[in-house]
Amino acid sequence: MMPNISSPDNDIVVGFKKEEETIIEHLIHGSDEREVILITGMSGLGKTTLAKRVYEKKNVADFFDKCAWCTVSQEYDYKDLLNKIYSQVCGSEIKMSSSVSAELRKSLMGMRYLVVLDDIWSLEAWEELNRVFPSCDNGSRIVLTSRQESVVSDAKHIHLPFFTTDESWELLQVKLFKGKGYPEELENVGRKISKKCGGLPLTIGLMAGLLEKVEKSEQMWSGFLFTLNSDDKFRDVIQSKDAIELSYKYLSDHLKPCLLYFAAFHEDEKIDVSKLMELWICEGFIIEKGRVEDEAEEYLNHLVCSNLIMVSEKKYDGHILSCTVHDLVRDFCLTEARENISLEVINMKKKLDPTLNFTPHRICFHLRGRHNLPSELVPWNSSIRTVLVFQNGYASPFYKGSWIAKKFEHLTILDLEAIRVYQSILFEGNSLIHLRYLALKVDGDEDDVADDVSPLSLGNLKCLITLKLRSHKVHFPIFFLNMSRLRHLNISGASCDKSCVKKSIADMIEAIPCSEELQTWVSSCPLTAMHEPLLRKLPNLKTLQGGLSTYPFPEIDFLHDLEKLNLFGSFESHPHLLNDLKLSKFPSSLKEMWLNGITLSVSAISTIAQQLPNLESLILLHCKFEEGLEWNVDEETQFKKLKRLQLIFLDIVIWNISIPAESFPCLEQLALGYCRNLVVITSTFEDVLTLKLITAKDCNPFVDVWVKQNEECAREMGIEQLNVEILEPSECYNNFDSKSEHDESNFVTKEEKIGERWWRKRPRVRMRILDGMRAKLKSMEKRMRKRSGV
Repeated sequence: MMPNISSPDNDIVVGFKKEEETIIEHLIHGSDEREVILITGMSGLGKTTLAKRVYEKKNVADFFDKCAWCTVSQEYDYKDLLNKIYSQVCGSEIKMSSSVSAELRKSLMGMRYLVVLDDIWSLEAWEELNRVFPSCDNGSRIVLTSRQESVVSDAKHIHLPFFTTDESWELLQVKLFKGKGYPEELENVGRKISKKCGGLPLTIGLMAGLLEKVEKSEQMWSGFLFTLNSDDKFRDVIQSKDAIELSYKYLSDHLKPCLLYFAAFHEDEKIDVSKLMELWICEGFIIEKGRVEDEAEEYLNHLVCSNLIMVSEKKYDGHILSCTVHDLVRDFCLTEARENISLEVINMKKKLDPTLNFTPHRICFHLRGRHNLPSELVPWNSSIRTVLVFQNGYASPFYKGSWIAKKFEHLTILDLEAIRVYQSILFEGNSLIHLRYLALKVDGDEDDVADDVSPLSLGNLKCLITLKLRSHKVHFPIFFLNMSRLRHLNISGASCDKSCVKKSIADMIEAIPCSEELQTWVSSCPLTAMHEPLLRKLPNLKTLQGGLSTYPFPEIDFLHDLEKLNLFGSFESHPHLLNDLKLSKFPSSLKEMWLNGITLSVSAISTIAQQLPNLESLILLHCKFEEGLEWNVDEETQFKKLKRLQLIFLDIVIWNISIPAESFPCLEQLALGYCRNLVVITSTFEDVLTLKLITAKDCNPFVDVWVKQNEECAREMGIEQLNVEILEPSECYNNFDSKSEHDESNFVTKEEKIGERWWRKRPRVRMRILDGMRAKLKSMEKRMRKRSGV
């Protein structure tokens, strides 16, 4: 199921209510034949918004066995699109060696499915994709959104009209006042401004972004309207392109390059905000007034409030995780970026000129499939400062990449994270002394021999602010020397062996000066007590990630600014939390904790709750419990500020919570994933009045019943804010032979087998649990009959 990416003001539905009802009618009450619904209208009218609104309706999701959403765009990678749909349908990506279309078609066969293909541009694209989706005569549906009515002929056609003046004014109110009412004196002038938007929601949103900066009084709004009428371009109806240009014009000067930088990303791409802001910082776009990351986030929020950028996903605490940009806004950015920030975007799928018409300062390559980077495209010793490479598709070829280091001597940003490069690029890249941002995916060398990388390998890069290195073969040191300006260090992939750890520590502790700049340290290597002297030189660290080993874990209570801690253990040894971690020595500033492959105890959980009073997010992944297959949360265990709790791949059978409202008084999100042995949760959470979302994915059916019971109890208490999502188990498994196609024992994990043995050895407990679950089911049925009047 597609995640709910609506922003708060989009929770208030404006416009297209009749069209929405018609689409739902076609989806749920149409014929058994596979049907196609086509939603058309001009750009900026709200086709995608309407499709999402319908897609996220609970009655729609419940009607279909499988749902998938995919954005096609004008340029697309066929195999990549099918793989994205397959991963939503089956819960995992398909092997590259397999036929994606055949496997996807096989997985959908016999299922009642709903597939949304957003922003499809041509009949050829539809015909290519249409062959994959089987007609099973079971009510399956495909929804298309397009500007073109000719993309499909045999479809239920929904053409979106322009907004009426009333709807335009209503949407403007929602954008500006969030449904909380407005001063009556603004209605007359507000309707006049709304009418000038020509009934286009995109334009209305952009007008709202401009009015957000204007005092909410009749005099100021009238002045704003007079200014619009004074310009011949805006005198009658404002076109979307003109509204975008006007919004850009009224942006503060320091925000303009940040907006134009969106031209570098693929069309309809969901953009990782942390990476975006790191690039802004390294480009020098952010004016430092305080902590530069906070300033960058403030810039992003300004662009979102201007309705030029759309939020895709938010964290539990409201911070933006990912964002996207409308096609028309991106087209504007592409045009302006060339002149205003000297950015050239090169699409490798299109026919290229042998040389560029001008030499830009920034160049971005868009690769699809196995295109080569054209070394002949730009002259030697050019003035290029930024090289970005974005790969659209899951097939990542190998590149030498050494010519980049030789050719662009003045580089400040080199992002090759989307492709695989040979280890030799590290030695070539050491000459790029101006680099501030370096991101590489390193995969051995041409002779397939990989070795440990010395801390001296990038020793000349003293200006680096962000360093990201990934590899499954190469051992990187956990730190590099002489990088006094480094703020974000992310080294992942191959874990270091003992000799690598000792060697890098010996090289580093004495050589590295105290670094007050470093904010993020993410490493695959284990953290041990030997690292403590090094950590003491990083007093302002905010994010720390590393592994556990047989060596003692360092004391880190001196990291007073640490907010996020991610720890992972060995799946063979499962280190014990209390013995190895000394929770009492953790800083109380921690807000987020992620534990993976670690053995816990009830006392350890209590210690986390007591010693970390500011903890807001706790994620337990592949963790075991010392007490066996039960997790008991007693009355003394109180997470006073916890907002998000995620339990993923836990092998527990019983989760016993004494009083949820006392243990989790501020909980907003509870997620249970792949807990296939969990059959008993002793308490419901309807008394946790802050709870907004419970999600269960691929869990035991008893968990699904418990989730529904929470929803019923909440509704009976008049609590409407609680939403539940039950995501069904994947019906697709990739690694089995034809003889055992339906033999589920092939997919049972070690933990599941242990749980099964525990379950069989306790017949009395099993009967008590089953009787209790049956009683709960009967109670739910009675409440549902009573509510429906049966």
